[in-house]
Amino acid sequence: VEYIAPGEYMVRPPQPPVFMFVIDVSYTAVVTGMLQTVVSSIKETIQAGQLPGGTRAQVGFITFDTSLHFYNLNSTLSQPQMLVVSDLEDLFLPLPDDILVPVSESESAIVNLLDSLPEIFQDTKINESCMGSAIKGAFMAMKHIGGKLLVFGACIPSVGELPLKSTRDNPRLLGTDREVELLRPVSDGYKDLAAELTRAQISVEMFLAPQQYIDLASISPLAKYTGGDVRYYPNFHIQHSGMKLRNELMHVLTRYMGWEAVMRVRVSRGWKITKFYGHLWIRGQDLLVVPNCHSDQTFAIAVDMEENVTPDPVLCVQSALLYTNSEGERRIRVHTWAGLTTQSYNDIIGSVDVQATTSMLSQIALEHSLKTTLAEGRNRLHTMAQQIVQAYNLTPTVEALQFLPLYIMGMLKSCAFRGNAPDITADIRTNIWMRLETLSVSQAAAYYYPRMMALHSCPNTVGIPDDGGRVTLPDMLNLTSESMTQDGVYLLEDGDVMLMWIGRAVAPAILQALFGAASFDQLDPAAAEGVVGTRGDPLSTQVAHILQQVRAERPVPWMQLKVIRCGDPTEPRFFASLIEDRTIGLMSTYNEFLQSKGYRAPSATPPQGAGG
Repeated sequence: VEYIAPGEYMVRPPQPPVFMFVIDVSYTAVVTGMLQTVVSSIKETIQAGQLPGGTRAQVGFITFDTSLHFYNLNSTLSQPQMLVVSDLEDLFLPLPDDILVPVSESESAIVNLLDSLPEIFQDTKINESCMGSAIKGAFMAMKHIGGKLLVFGACIPSVGELPLKSTRDNPRLLGTDREVELLRPVSDGYKDLAAELTRAQISVEMFLAPQQYIDLASISPLAKYTGGDVRYYPNFHIQHSGMKLRNELMHVLTRYMGWEAVMRVRVSRGWKITKFYGHLWIRGQDLLVVPNCHSDQTFAIAVDMEENVTPDPVLCVQSALLYTNSEGERRIRVHTWAGLTTQSYNDIIGSVDVQATTSMLSQIALEHSLKTTLAEGRNRLHTMAQQIVQAYNLTPTVEALQFLPLYIMGMLKSCAFRGNAPDITADIRTNIWMRLETLSVSQAAAYYYPRMMALHSCPNTVGIPDDGGRVTLPDMLNLTSESMTQDGVYLLEDGDVMLMWIGRAVAPAILQALFGAASFDQLDPAAAEGVVGTRGDPLSTQVAHILQQVRAERPVPWMQLKVIRCGDPTEPRFFASLIEDRTIGLMSTYNEFLQSKGYRAPSATPPQGAGG
């Protein structure tokens, strides 16, 4: 239910949609194409009139390397004016009134600037970053009004405010009990800055595209505590990652969002909220501050019974979100959920939502890992799996107890928790943890138990849009190599990436139809990724529709397609997702995992349909 908020819910006029772009223009940002991708995507969004708020929308731009560059976009100027601030110790605003401008009045100046930025910095040799100072400068320009601060970085912030050191990265700690030190911020500097930004109703979205270590663990609190997210593109280059960055940036700019938002959650008498999960700032006991909320965010709460109080027979949970929409209306959105209480153990476990429980168990294990060690986090998951299996032994007809051990095994084998993994750097693991903190229930389930489907044997009823445009997908396969054959083509997606595996014995007609390749040996995986679904053959069209449907079901993040031939060096990435086999991280099949937790039934076949 949504209500128009009365005047007493406003402490100032409704905030307009404000977008401040803070863009790295160092050597790395230029030569990898990050700068070009960012400015062209912003330009495309503005020229299409897709920024929320219409004539109310305002934008501003700051670029940075070892200096800050502010831009006067006043509509009365013949061209944008750049002012450079090199003194990072005594930061000031050279243009306090002309940094943020209405898009409707200054569109030509904005487009002019976006077109010229790659040319202005094309010959730069500076490869250092004062990102912290740039964010402080943006804060100074925005604090009177609030808004969304979008930060684009290609280098570790090494000079100016809140500098970090690349020497902190220590690969020798990976796989040890001290690995978690690399996953914690080196200081509270960026969290403290986030507190300032939150008070000014500023939310931070970060797009980081480095070639080397960037200390994501120290930077990420800036997004986490302001209701934002981090998008991480390691080894970025415009040729292979430009489309992903473009689509994700345009999505962030155009999705439905609420401004200057706060949320309060209440529960029935006799119950109490013990924990909040998500990207937010908690003010007081229960006021959740989310300067910019949007349709991709997920929050979770843990509820427990109060002592010495008889709880109500119905547990009610109600959230009230107070926000300003992009049209300037102050609104209150209320969600109310009610559930019966019971003292029957069977009633409780029979009503468990498997995917929601999976998501909550993941949050608990992530938090425990960060507070203790990764090994302790894994032990927590093993203990939970054992408790669930033992409960299943007592009530074998409960479907939830069949699926949960499978998802927990997926957690243990995932990049989020897997140990002895030198390929999972501190930045990569931090990025995964950040994503899992805000993933929707269905996407978290898909990450731990991906979907796999055969593409080479699609019946005519699959891959064809119905009258509503929806496409029926092929049947989901269990995540084991026993589901595969060498003459097959298989798609695996986990909500983050799509992997297409090509068997060595695939029929030449299928290779020709899908990729335009005459044989397995002539198939170039890199080129094939751009060809799939474009050849007009019936099978090609079916596969194109399947890929479109998968992306439509999971629009965030934008999933890249990676084609992998049998025997390619990248093949282990595909088979690591077949969690019902012995895989990296946990050398147990699903059957062996169940037996290790005390399940002794003669047959422990993985349940069908676990994929989210």
